[in-house]
Amino acid sequence: MKNGITNNMKNGITLTHLATSYPIELPLNGKEMQLAMDKNPATIDKSWSLMCESVYSREGIMIEGNYELETLVVNGSSRPLH
Repeated sequence: MKNGITNNMKNGITLTHLATSYPIELPLNGKEMQLAMDKNPATIDKSWSLMCESVYSREGIMIEGNYELETLVVNGSSRPLH
């Protein structure tokens, strides 16, 4: 593991904590991945909020306001999240 990143996550997102600059890998379940990959302009914000709520209830990690978004990992391949 280098800097908190193992580079072997199959599906999820990578983030950097704003206060500590500590990077993390956050595996997402199937529904969270669907929400994170929503590209529809009419639903993208709602999907992202639902994904964040799900992660918070499942992992206790509050993404919004606490983490900088880095990459989306799909089937082991990462791409910039924004």
